[in-house]
Amino acid sequence: MKMHLFAEWFGYSLGLIAVITFAMAVVALASGYGGWALVAGIVCLVSIALGLGIVTETVHHDHKQRRHTPRFPLPGGTAWPVRE
Repeated sequence: MKMHLFAEWFGYSLGLIAVITFAMAVVALASGYGGWALVAGIVCLVSIALGLGIVTETVHHDHKQRRHTPRFPLPGGTAWPVRE
């Protein structure tokens, strides 16, 4: 269960970092700062790859163990319902 929480929140955080750095790359490129746009673009791609890798490996591990895939908990503390 701890791996699920790690994969959920770390993947979500890396997704947010990817969106922010993509916006930074677009603004830097439009402003004429090509070097900073390249740095932000590389960070964006690395965060996407790392986030997808962590979540994908967790889902793959859960399928091998015949468990449910990771999902975010609701604000009340319970998880989303799983349909079987």
